[in-house]
Amino acid sequence: MRFPVLIMASILAVLLAAAALPARAETVADVEAAWRGWMTKSGRTTGGLAVMHRGRLAHQAVMGVEAAGNAVPLASLSKAVTGVCVAGLIDRGRLAFDTPLSQALARTFARLGPPADPRMQGVTIGQLLAHRAGFDRSDGGDPVTDRLATYLRTATATRPSIDEQMKWVLRRRLSLAPGERYAYTNATYLMLGAVVEEASGQDYESYCRNTMLAPLGVRGAALDPAWRILASYGGWRMPLSDYGRFYQAFAANNPAIGPAARRWMMSPEGKQTGGGAHYGLGTMVRPTPEGGNFWHWGAWTFTLDNAFDGHLNISYATFAVRLSALDVNMVVYMTPSRGDADATRNDLDNALGAAARKVTRWPSYLP
Repeated sequence: MRFPVLIMASILAVLLAAAALPARAETVADVEAAWRGWMTKSGRTTGGLAVMHRGRLAHQAVMGVEAAGNAVPLASLSKAVTGVCVAGLIDRGRLAFDTPLSQALARTFARLGPPADPRMQGVTIGQLLAHRAGFDRSDGGDPVTDRLATYLRTATATRPSIDEQMKWVLRRRLSLAPGERYAYTNATYLMLGAVVEEASGQDYESYCRNTMLAPLGVRGAALDPAWRILASYGGWRMPLSDYGRFYQAFAANNPAIGPAARRWMMSPEGKQTGGGAHYGLGTMVRPTPEGGNFWHWGAWTFTLDNAFDGHLNISYATFAVRLSALDVNMVVYMTPSRGDADATRNDLDNALGAAARKVTRWPSYLP
């Protein structure tokens, strides 16, 4: 009977020794694994990931034909660039959240003609930022992007053409009373691009790049040469790591957003979108004790034969999320765009967040 006792003693010793070993450290590589799993599940083979920790690049990965560090188009992630740029103008006293367009775009209206809907004169900067200007894509489509195909048959996409697009918006009747409810459109952030130009006296791209992006350490940002027409609502292009550096602007006490603009951004009053979230400064916001979670999706699919610029064919999607409790920003680029349903998008958000929260050992930072 001694032999079984010896076996049991040996097994017990092995189990006790295993229990004494430290658990496997969860690393940022697990964030990459979560991203790759979602990419495979969603049927994509090409894309990129950048993970920032405490404002510095901690990890990056690519799939398919992408190369790490390449500049990529960002679609609607560009709206946050515009939002923070406008916040800077507010912090400098050149604008206020309650400034009406009758003041903010006085010279633009004089040049292009007044809005067809007189209510547009009273729309405020804050209402534009929060997508509460009165436009509604469910009533007549997006005032900007629904006109692009016709325009691009005879004109180039390589110029911002903010004035030309503003003419389309100014002819549009508002579907809702300004401030009535949240309704996401590209028109509001096109108009904010015009506001930046009028308030700064500079072109939108140069002002935002030099005044806001460069101080955040962003060096590879520019409007996409082939799609500069998307400008302030969808036109920025930069490496994912640079967008992660920019997204650090949303960290509490980051000077890129001053105290007054930050208070407005974090307050849900008049900005709610549902589910405990609201929209402020070009990104979704959910306040938390640690400073808030921030996120946004972008996507651009456009095909046009016989366009002025030749055959146009592009399809991609983007996603950025900041988890303030971890001081982590994660940015994703993927092709093609598949018109992902909310459930599919939530799967990626949840997978990245769960993996990041389990990290127990962050790596040395990359150059």
